[in-house]
Order: sequence, then C-alpha cells, then structure tokens
Amino acid sequence: MTSTRWTCLIDKDDITNILLMEDLTEPSLGDGEIEVTIDRYALTANNITYAKLGKSFGSWTDMPGYWSFFPWQDESKGQLPIWGFATVARSNHPDVSIGEELYGYFPMASHLVMTPGKISADSLHDVTAHRKTLAPVYNQYTRVNDAAGIKPEEKDLWPVFRPLLVTGYMICDQFHETEFYGAEQIVIASASSKTAMMTARCFDQFEGKPRLVGLTSAGNKKFVEATGLYDEVLTYEDVSQLNNNLQTALIDMAGNGAVIDALHHHFADQLKFSCLVGLSHWDSARPSRDLPGAPIVPFFAPGRIKQRSSDWGSSGLQIRLSAAWESFTDLAPTLTTIKEQKGASCAAAAYSDLVGGSVNPAHSIVISQ
Repeated sequence: MTSTRWTCLIDKDDITNILLMEDLTEPSLGDGEIEVTIDRYALTANNITYAKLGKSFGSWTDMPGYWSFFPWQDESKGQLPIWGFATVARSNHPDVSIGEELYGYFPMASHLVMTPGKISADSLHDVTAHRKTLAPVYNQYTRVNDAAGIKPEEKDLWPVFRPLLVTGYMICDQFHETEFYGAEQIVIASASSKTAMMTARCFDQFEGKPRLVGLTSAGNKKFVEATGLYDEVLTYEDVSQLNNNLQTALIDMAGNGAVIDALHHHFADQLKFSCLVGLSHWDSARPSRDLPGAPIVPFFAPGRIKQRSSDWGSSGLQIRLSAAWESFTDLAPTLTTIKEQKGASCAAAAYSDLVGGSVNPAHSIVISQ
C-alpha cells in the first residue's frame, strides 16, 4: 500500500503530453466518504480511446466525456480512467472497512476519494455528486470477497481483459439480436487490439456466427494469426483481397479514416453494417462523409449494458458475462504476456509508450504501486 500521493495529468488538447504530479496533499474526508489506494491496474489501447474521447463522445451519447469521471482543478488537464484494484486506506463510512479491496474504474493516480452508496455484499457504487450524470456501469465497484468470484490467479487478467470482454460480448449480443445484420462475413479492424480479440472470442458464444476476418498491420499479422481467433487475417494493404461478393459487416476498433474509406468503397452496397468501437489509431484522419455502403454507427457499450440490464435484470446479465469470462480464461495466457511495471514514473512512461504506438500487442502492461 502506497503513502506517497501522485497523479498523472494529460493535456486535454494534446493527449501525448503527460505530466506527473507528485507529493500531493492528503485531502480531508467528509462523512460517508472513503479513500482508496490504487494498487494495480492495466494500460491498454482502450485507455487511449478514453483519452481521445475525454472531452466529448460526440454523437455517441449525451453523456460527458471521460475526463468528467475524475476532474482536476486545472480544467485544461485530465486524469486518465483505468481499470484495476484498490484498497480502502481510510474510511468514514460505517459499511466499508479499512483494508477492503475493490475492483473497478479509477484514475491513473495513487489515491481516490469516493462516496460509497447502493452497497450490497458484492458491490458498491460511487455516488459522488459529479458522477451521478455518468454511465452507471463505470460507477459500480466489485467488492473483492468470496461473493465476487474473482479468482486470485486471475487478478492480472481482470484489469487487462475483463472490461474489454464485456464490450466484446455486448457487441456480439447486438449482432446476434439482429441476425448479424445479414452478414456472411464480419471484418474486424485493428484485430490485434484486445477489444478486437475479446469480440472475436465472444462470437463463439453465439450460434450462426459468420466467418471472421481480422484486419491488422503487416507487423502484427503473425501475432494475430497465431491467436486462432479469426478465420482469415489480412493486412490493411490487402483490403482489395477481401471477398466483396459476400454481404459484410465491419467492426472497427481503430478509427483510421483511410482504412474505413477503403473498406466502404471496396464493399459498397455489400457492406450491410459499419460499427465504430474504438480509436486505437487515434492520430489518423477521420473517415470521409457520404461513403458507400451502410452508414457508420458508433457503438457505446454502456448503452447496450443498460438495455440488457433492463431486459435480463442485472443478475441475468452478470450470469452471461461470467459464462463468457469462464470460457476465455484458459485461452488468456496464449494471448498475452503480462509486463509488470512499478511506480508513478513507470506509469507515465508506459502511457507515453502506449500513445506512441510502441507497445507489443502480445504484451499487457500492468502497473503496480
């Protein structure tokens, strides 16, 4: 458990610019508040999407952008959201004990003050005032106890893969509900990203899935092929080799305008659905307007989660997600090697590597205090 207080601040106008702030002052705790030390978390391409969409989701939703979760006094800078584990270090709440462990959504920092509410045996919510307008899925925290079902040997996998598996499952569920939009094949762009791999894996949970084609860079092609998650793997330069006689759906994790444009022109009216999920190619140009084929539709996982929580109940959704997770954990060690780094300086450096595109897709960065 760390006592040194620090945070990483990212320039909202230039997400490559990160500032490490150390020796921060301990805040006072109000009634009903707790403070946690953030012990262990992952950094993935998903976090770059959080940074890129920090100010606003645009047309995706009317919810404020990701910088709104953990605001900083200097509004030109933001604290990056991450998924990980934390320990309660101070508590002014009668139902939350010092030493308790939580899993969920935290800033890339050493500490966070929270206001627990909606407390059950296996979860609680942060009901701090500014979070009430934000997506509920990000405000819920798992209490790491026997009821939570988090196995000790899987604790490094949870921050790396669990939130991405949830996104992947919800994408596949939407496709299954719509009979895969009539597609005979699904092209997944940025196929080496962990969200793409989780989506490909989750399609195995649904009967009648079309063939899956992974699209990736030349440098990542061998890695993507070795995962065995796709029926075919091609590079971005090979778009013209894709069979455009088949009705096709696109799931794009990259947001690379040139690639999206090429795919839409290649498939034209055979492109029955085009779904934008992430922005791993955050610094590329956006897609052109008025492209042939289906219009580009953003996918917002919290919205789908909210819908299915209403349809199935919270427990029904969790049963399905747990089954998807159980089917994945044996495969996980073949998809990644955990690269643990320690401390604030390493956290800032790892973020810079990630935003600069220099992280090996076969590696997963886990930061510990």
